[in-house]
Amino acid sequence: MSTRLAMITAAEMPGVTVTDLCAQLGISRKTFYEMRKRFDKEGPAGLEPRSRRPLYSPTQIPAAVEQRIVRLREQLPLDNGAQAIFYHLQRDGIEPLPSPRTVHRVLVRNGLVTPQPAKRPHASWHRFEYDAPNACWQIDATRWQLRSGRTVWIMDILDDHSRYLAAADAVPADTTTAAWNAFCHAATECGPPAKVLSDNGLCFTGGLHAPGAFERNLAALGITKANSRPYHPQTCGKLERAHQTLKKWLRPRPAARSLPDLQRQLDDFRAYYNHHRPRRALHGATPAERFHATTPARPAGTPIDLPQPPTLTITDRTTTSQGVINASKAVINVGTTRAGHTLTVITYGERVAILDGTTLVRVLTLEPGRRYYPLLSPMS
Repeated sequence: MSTRLAMITAAEMPGVTVTDLCAQLGISRKTFYEMRKRFDKEGPAGLEPRSRRPLYSPTQIPAAVEQRIVRLREQLPLDNGAQAIFYHLQRDGIEPLPSPRTVHRVLVRNGLVTPQPAKRPHASWHRFEYDAPNACWQIDATRWQLRSGRTVWIMDILDDHSRYLAAADAVPADTTTAAWNAFCHAATECGPPAKVLSDNGLCFTGGLHAPGAFERNLAALGITKANSRPYHPQTCGKLERAHQTLKKWLRPRPAARSLPDLQRQLDDFRAYYNHHRPRRALHGATPAERFHATTPARPAGTPIDLPQPPTLTITDRTTTSQGVINASKAVINVGTTRAGHTLTVITYGERVAILDGTTLVRVLTLEPGRRYYPLLSPMS
C-alpha cells in the first residue's frame, strides 16, 4: 500500500504529470485513476490489495457439497480418494453431482492431497478380467500379527470378475488344510468356480514333481488349477491389492488377541468390502452387485485327469559282452571294458543314470523313438 500512497501523493506535486508518473511506474493511466478514485472515496484503506475473485462463480460447487466432500475424506474407513468420494456422492443422490476431477480440486483446495509425482499412473497398467463370476478365483495367504506378537496367516479367496472376497480365514499357518478349508467356505457361499489361480506356494501346489492334495481335490471336482509365473505377483494382482486394503482396515483397530478375535474383524471387513465399498474398477458398483449381475460360471462336469509323476526305479543290470546294457527299452553302450559287470541303473521318467559301484558311468535323457545310444564320451 505504501507504494500506491506514494504514487497518489507524487501526482499532486507541482510539475508532475500523470502520463510521466505512470510511465515511470509501469502502470496504465486507467489504473492510476482507479487508485485515486478509491483513495478519494475510502482514504488509505482504499489502496489495500483486493481479491481478483469474481463476485459470482456460476460453476463453483455449493458450499454444502464441498463440506460433504471434506467430511467423506475424513470419515471413509478405507479408500477416500476423489474417485471413491465421487461414487459415495453419487450413491447418496447429491445434486448437483460434481465430477471426480472437481472432487480432486476440492481436496487440493482444502490441503487434503499429498502430491505423489513418482506414482505410476493407472493408465500404464494392462488390466485383464474374466467374463463371469466364478470363472476364476485367486487364492493366497498373507501374514498378520496378534497382540501377543504371534504371527498368524489370513487365507483369502477373491473372485476375479467381481472382486468379491469369497473367503478371509484366520489360520495358524498357511497349510494345505487351511487352503482347502477356505475354498470350502467360499464354495458354500458362492458356489464352486471353474478355475482357481494361485502362486507357487507349497500349500497350493504340493511341490515340483507331483500335484498336491489341494490340486487333486480341485481336479476331482472338475476345477482347473493354474499357477502364476514365479516372481510375478501381478498375475494375482487383484488379491495382492485386496491384501493391502485388508491390512489398511486392520491397522487402526485394536490388535486381535486370538484367532477367533481376528476372525470377527475379518468378517466385518468382508461385509464392508463386499457390500458397501464402491469400486473404481467396477464403475462404482460394489463387488456383491457385480457378482450377482451375471450368471456365475461352473466347473466341468467330470473330474480332470492330472499328469502322473515319473516313477523312480533302481535296478541291477549285467552288461553284455558287447558292452551294452538295457534300460527302459533302450540299449545303452557303456564300453567293452565293463562287459560282464553288474551295474546299477536309476531311471526317473526319461532320465537315466548308470553306476558301476560308486562310479558314475553315464547320465542321459532318453529321446522318443530312439532305441540305441552309442558310447560317445564319458558322462554323455
